Amino acid sequence: MRSLVAVMLLLAGAARAEQACFLSYEGFEEKVPHLDLDACLGGAVKPEEGFCRIALSGAEVLIYEFRHAGPGPCLAKLDRYAFNDFVARFGISYAKP
Repeated sequence: MRSLVAVMLLLAGAARAEQACFLSYEGFEEKVPHLDLDACLGGAVKPEEGFCRIALSGAEVLIYEFRHAGPGPCLAKLDRYAFNDFVARFGISYAKP
């Protein structure tokens, strides 16, 4: 019984390791049309922790948050806004920090 529990824990750890980086920045960079942001909106991520990218998909604005993890940056969060909601929240102009 102990060996079965040990195997299950080992498999659970391996599954978590696989999920640790669902999408690397390297894979994202070459496959997703986007623009680089000098800083994440609202200061959500400090530059030493990670970075953000922005993309349009139809009438939606997508904000991709990458965190520095392991061998390279990894997608940590994706925020999706209706275009009008995005403009109402962040405005229509972008000023470099």
